[in-house]
Amino acid sequence: MHDFEKYQIGEDSGLIHLETCEENRLAAIAMAGKCMRFLDIVSRLLDPPIFNTPEFIDALRQLIAKKRRPRVRIIVFDPEAIVHHGHQLLEYAGHYASFIEIRKASEEFHGYNEFLLVADETAYLHRNSAARYEATANFNDRKQSKLYLDNFMTMWNMGGQDPNLRQMKL
Repeated sequence: MHDFEKYQIGEDSGLIHLETCEENRLAAIAMAGKCMRFLDIVSRLLDPPIFNTPEFIDALRQLIAKKRRPRVRIIVFDPEAIVHHGHQLLEYAGHYASFIEIRKASEEFHGYNEFLLVADETAYLHRNSAARYEATANFNDRKQSKLYLDNFMTMWNMGGQDPNLRQMKL
C-alpha cells in the first residue's frame, strides 16, 4: 500500500501503479485534499467507494474553504442512477454550486469507459477501464495531465446539464 500523504502535487514525480479500490480511494482523497485550485473528474457513476465517502467530502471541503476561487468540474454518464442511489457528493455540490459543476457526458462519448481525476492540471489518477481498479497515478506530470485535460475539455464542452442533477441544487 502506498503512503499518499507523503506525495505533494507538483513536487513528487513518478508513475504509481494501483491495483485496488482502496488504493484508488486513498489516491483520490490525497489529490483532492492537496489540490490548490482545480479538480476535474470523469466518472461514469461517481464511483461510490471513492467519492461517496466522508473522507473525500472532507477533502472537497478543504479545497473550497481554504483555497482562492476553486473550481471542481465533474462529468458523469448516468445521473439518474446516481441520484436514485443517493450520493453525498451530489448533496455537497448542491450547497456549493458556484464552485462545483456536474455535467452529463454527451451521447458521443457513450463508449468512453475510463476514469479520470486531474488535480491542479499537474497530478492525475487514471484507469483505462472504469470497471477495474488497475490505475496509474502521478503527482507531478504536467504533460500527461494536459493530454488528459484536452480530452476532458472536449467532453466538458460537449456535455450538458441534466435535470436529475439540477434537482440536487438548493
